[in-house]
Amino acid sequence: MKILHICALSVTAEGLLKPQIDYFLSRNVLVEIACSPGVEAERLQQQGYVIHPIQIDRRISLLPNFKSIYNMVKLMVEKQYDLVHVHTPIAAVLGRVAAKLAGVKRIVYTAHGFPFYEQSPPLEYAVYFNIEKFAALFTDLILTQNYEDVATAKQKGLCSREKIAYLGNGIDIDRFKCDRLSPSHQKQLRDSLNIPATANLIVGTVGRLTRKKGSAYLIEAAASLLPQFPHLHILIIGPQLSTDPEPFQTELIAKIRTLGLEDRVTLTGKRQDIPELLGLLDIFVLPTFHNEGLPRSILEAMAMNLPVIATDIRGCREAVIHEKTGLIVPSQNSEKLAEALAKLLSDPKLRKAYGLAGRQRVEAEYDERFVFQRLEELYQELGIEFLRYSPAANPV
Repeated sequence: MKILHICALSVTAEGLLKPQIDYFLSRNVLVEIACSPGVEAERLQQQGYVIHPIQIDRRISLLPNFKSIYNMVKLMVEKQYDLVHVHTPIAAVLGRVAAKLAGVKRIVYTAHGFPFYEQSPPLEYAVYFNIEKFAALFTDLILTQNYEDVATAKQKGLCSREKIAYLGNGIDIDRFKCDRLSPSHQKQLRDSLNIPATANLIVGTVGRLTRKKGSAYLIEAAASLLPQFPHLHILIIGPQLSTDPEPFQTELIAKIRTLGLEDRVTLTGKRQDIPELLGLLDIFVLPTFHNEGLPRSILEAMAMNLPVIATDIRGCREAVIHEKTGLIVPSQNSEKLAEALAKLLSDPKLRKAYGLAGRQRVEAEYDERFVFQRLEELYQELGIEFLRYSPAANPV
């Protein structure tokens, strides 16, 4: 059996899809990836993964989009995949069109948050909904990361009910575990980031530097809290990608300077040591107002025993149980975010209780192995056969 995964960015392939791909390679399935060229794609190739570099833009642009479809059709016809599994909005549509044209028998789409969502302007919502509805006509299975997307798809008639299923999201709960951290290494890490020794409360977030991830609201909230918590420090973990439609780093840095927070905020850029960075935090915040599926960053923070403050949007409100594993606040509201932060910053016992409950919730609901098992069962329902496990069959 041969499966092709398609996504726009190689960072998605490496950061999000690699564990899933490893699982199916271990099940004696040949799994390949088509994505835009990038350092992550090169790194995956060096590790033995089969990568097909195909430029896939992250915006609607007719000529580049048609070129992507042409190149994907050519690949699919040559390789004769048994199943094509697409990810991320634009790549998912282009990949499904290509798979249909190439005569692929099984087409699967994981919606990492539908591109139409409640915060969208009405016209934008209508455009993306109808594009998704069109692409659903030639999709055999649409998988979502949260239950709310399943309900929305059924309620609005995105596709026939038998085509939609819950997949969920998950993380490596053994990698994201406080017990793995070395106190001496954590001190070195903190020093390397130039976090002041006086900073005894650290609040952080993880995500690409885009406007819709909401980091500007975290900065505004922090500025209002400094009189009450003078030793507060903010850690913003994540890069600005050159392909992001909305570059935001310059604007964010300007806001930090305007508010006089240069010594209170650290921007780490792209990092691979996320568990260790999360280990420096007292509170994790995700102030996003974007089309989230079920943010992995929240699950990683919960696994690291951190209390989480997240916005009242799809996915976030499913992962975080309000006043049990963290707090849910309105999106795009720095005042409410500041109030929630103040509540947790002033109560270490509450932070600990929420953090412990979060870890328990991740272990029970969001272990990535649950996702792999669900996906294997869904593939089987589409006729994909699996041989018995054989470590030697994994070429990576």
